[in-house]
Amino acid sequence: MDLQSQTMNNILPDKIGVGTIFISSKTQRVLLNLRAPHKTHSMCWSLWGGMVEENEQPKDALLRELTEEMGFVPDIERIYPFDVYQSKDRHFKYYSFVSIVEDEFVPILNRESCGYCWIDLGIWPKPMHQGAKISFCSTKAIDKIRVILSQHPIDD
Repeated sequence: MDLQSQTMNNILPDKIGVGTIFISSKTQRVLLNLRAPHKTHSMCWSLWGGMVEENEQPKDALLRELTEEMGFVPDIERIYPFDVYQSKDRHFKYYSFVSIVEDEFVPILNRESCGYCWIDLGIWPKPMHQGAKISFCSTKAIDKIRVILSQHPIDD
């Protein structure tokens, strides 16, 4: 392997992002975020999250971002790592999670969001953020989510 290839393989991302969908174990529905008009990927349905700060672990960044974006961290039963996307040039990495909550809740929106929706799994609103679409909108991803949900049976 030449020096250039070794250098390319060791590129650390300049930016690291995190995001989650919420799924209610009671209703099996998914919570998504509608990005505000002034944000990048404006008016697209996306995950809740943001950028990782220096010396911060992805899960810690996610919890901080949830507090910033929805005013609180809901009562999460469990957070499952779901997907890791890395750009072809390796300068951007994005960690996706699935966060299980018992009940649906109402997020407190700030200026980064202009809406939210609880939807049935697989009935994705449009337009979806491209990254969210890649991570969550395939049959394989939905099957993976169903396996996660099977670990959280609905109480009657």
